[in-house]
Amino acid sequence: MKFRLMGITNLSTVDWPGKLVTVVFFQGCDLRCPWCQNVDSIDPSGGKNADTDEVIEHIKRLGPIVDTLVVTGGEPLFQPEACLELLKNAKGLGFYCAMETNGGNPQALERLLPYLDFVAIDIKTPLSDSKLYARVAGQMRGTDLTNKIKESLKLAISSKAEVEARTTVVPTLNDDERIVARIANDVKDVDCLRLQQFRNQCTLDPSFQKLSMPNRERLLELARIAKREGLKSVKIFTVEGGLETV
Repeated sequence: MKFRLMGITNLSTVDWPGKLVTVVFFQGCDLRCPWCQNVDSIDPSGGKNADTDEVIEHIKRLGPIVDTLVVTGGEPLFQPEACLELLKNAKGLGFYCAMETNGGNPQALERLLPYLDFVAIDIKTPLSDSKLYARVAGQMRGTDLTNKIKESLKLAISSKAEVEARTTVVPTLNDDERIVARIANDVKDVDCLRLQQFRNQCTLDPSFQKLSMPNRERLLELARIAKREGLKSVKIFTVEGGLETV
């Protein structure tokens, strides 16, 4: 099956801590977050043509070292059929499988969940504030994005997969104690909430490159606030400290 591929990282230790993973980056995304740090992955016509059979053969050759496949993007559910093909075959090879998604396509996610051991869903702002979410996600008017993400969370939590909510803390958009507390309350049934550090080196909207990155101490402060909402686990991810459990 043909699909658009941004690239493959043969070996990573940070996408699923404790596992040696291969990461397949799908090209194309349905959101236009102004602060996006993976700008080259957004355009659906970018990247390169690839074939799922060839990617599966590539993954198979890595098998003696790698035991896990992570599909990400862009947005992997922007190309759900190719995503399903890769996951099914990787499972057949005995791999653990994980996905990183914006949660905007619950119908596609439901089809993939039987093949997933780990799901990371972006939660950019409180799901109760659809207007703020649309602004942070650069989404067009008339969409029902927050309800779709709520459905994706519900499906993932009810599956066998480990579920992690991920929030990138972006100055001027969601780096507020009350906002983080509301996000934590929205996702309190997940296995973990990870607060990630916004990085300003390359962003879709160049004006965000003028913003300062929130430092480790600020993320620790916000993580402690999130933890008060009764979450099972809260982690932060920063340049200074890597992945840390709070």
